[in-house]
Amino acid sequence: MDLSHRRRAPCARHQEQYHTVTRPLHEYRRIQRELRRQFEPFTKRYCPQCTTPCCRTPARITPADILLATTHGWDPGPAFEGRDLVAETAATCATWLETDEIPPSGQPCEFLGPQGCTFPPDLRPFGCTVYICPIMLREMDRASLARIRRLVQELTRAHSMLLKLISPA
Repeated sequence: MDLSHRRRAPCARHQEQYHTVTRPLHEYRRIQRELRRQFEPFTKRYCPQCTTPCCRTPARITPADILLATTHGWDPGPAFEGRDLVAETAATCATWLETDEIPPSGQPCEFLGPQGCTFPPDLRPFGCTVYICPIMLREMDRASLARIRRLVQELTRAHSMLLKLISPA
């Protein structure tokens, strides 16, 4: 009897690996949500009065970030109507290739609203999500920082997998 058409559920030990391979976007979003949960108490306390905020231009946003968010229902708002955000972001990224250091302009990120980042909480730009600011490194307890670093590594793997899947190679 041929049972090859039946899909067996993975055992608990392999459940996470199974979802990473079969549902990479699901895994990416799950890790993003967990990172947000870890960052939230810190950002609520420190970001509003920070004198050197992270959310400045040029932001760490790539065309893939824009595509992922818009494909899943994100609307950047009327200020961006008629603009090709993917092309604009690609042009910004291209300038990054020609420099060692990208000085911040001091202007707030275009995607920063009154309540914070306007990207969906589980599809924030990868470069923004994995950034651990100097204040966080200084002020956060070791256990929390270790958890965040582990999640950043997981998100980096999930992001790489997503990029491999959407890149024509």
